[in-house]
Amino acid sequence: MLARFALTQRKCISRGFAFTAIQRTAEAAAAATTSSTASEVTQQAKQKTITSSAAQGAVLKGLNIYKEGKDPVALKDEEYPGWLWTLLDVVPEEVKEERVRQRLQRSREIKEANFMKSKKK
Repeated sequence: MLARFALTQRKCISRGFAFTAIQRTAEAAAAATTSSTASEVTQQAKQKTITSSAAQGAVLKGLNIYKEGKDPVALKDEEYPGWLWTLLDVVPEEVKEERVRQRLQRSREIKEANFMKSKKK
């Protein structure tokens, strides 16, 4: 999971809408060690003032996904959704375990439903 965090962190920084990795990692680690619930982490995230590493109006080169499209232009920090600034926050262990449990349960439900569909034919 740590490798995934590092990969996500690198992508966001190269895209220009997250601030420096060192500062972000330090704040995320501090938030994870001082709080034990997800609600406390989200409250701490709301209190943080996060700014983008790309200035408003800067062309974000390499982010175009369309053949004939143009590279996007950076917006004001206030114009981005609030959840964007929490993507790199450290998730508490209890929340991770719950997500894994829910994913496995949903996977079992889908397999069972698909099995029952194949038996009806």
